[in-house]
Amino acid sequence: MAGWPESLEAMLERVAAEFRIARITRPELLRSARQTGFVWTRQPGVVCLAANRHYLSLARANPDVAVVVTSEEVARRDFEAATPCLIVCDRPDELYLWMHLHQQTPTGTASPQIDPTATVDASAVLHGDVRIEADAWIGPRVVISGPAVLGRGVHVEAGAIIGCDGLYAKDVAGRRRHIPHYGGVAIGADAFIHAGAVIVRSAIAGEATSIGPETHVGVMANVGHDVQVGARTTISSNVVIAGRARVGADVWIGASATLSNAVSVGDRAKIRIGSVVVRDVAAGADVSSGNFAIDHAQAMRAYTREATREKR
Repeated sequence: MAGWPESLEAMLERVAAEFRIARITRPELLRSARQTGFVWTRQPGVVCLAANRHYLSLARANPDVAVVVTSEEVARRDFEAATPCLIVCDRPDELYLWMHLHQQTPTGTASPQIDPTATVDASAVLHGDVRIEADAWIGPRVVISGPAVLGRGVHVEAGAIIGCDGLYAKDVAGRRRHIPHYGGVAIGADAFIHAGAVIVRSAIAGEATSIGPETHVGVMANVGHDVQVGARTTISSNVVIAGRARVGADVWIGASATLSNAVSVGDRAKIRIGSVVVRDVAAGADVSSGNFAIDHAQAMRAYTREATREKR
């Protein structure tokens, strides 16, 4: 990432009153800031948001974090001595997004690279830094925007969109703004992306929304920004996986299920048709159809009891 068009010190001085910046500790570290990211982002010079003490602890443990935007409630604890630069303000979420919005977007000049053994339909559209590896197959009307890497043997059916911005709308400084996505997409070997599926790129420069090897993404499924999906997972038709969710390996997700943002689904879990997942799902768990996702066996017993009563 190319950083900001001017020094962060000057930019923050201009908006100090608007975002009610109380103080900046270790301000000399502002000069080492290069881009926004999450508390776990491993890119040099990260500016991140710490909404609570747990996230502040993660930021402190990450050597790539240069600047943390946080609230007085979080910062007043005894963290300051060993932290990166802290920007303490009344509206940390908005200030962080304002900094994200004002980054300089790098002007990429890379062209798509297509392995000679790959097949790309003449109607497919590839933008920028896109790498298509050996034996991949890209169908008609597919749109891929870089940075994106599609591994060996990846199959993408008609009309799929890989590497677009997703819905990320936030109020910043009195306006409803779209928060731009600066990262990419990585799809592992032999994954299968069905017709009309959408895989949104990472919001963070240098990072990628990731689909594991041999994973299948169903017709019209939507995978949000910074989602990480393990190997051999099945994402059925019309599934929605919101941003920053983590889905393990060998998971099965039934048609039209919805996973809320930032939830974690363990390896080998089963999420049944139409489930709405609003909390983490343990490895090997089987959660039921319908709202809200609960233990499948328990839900089926309750349903059977109710159906039996109705027949009497």
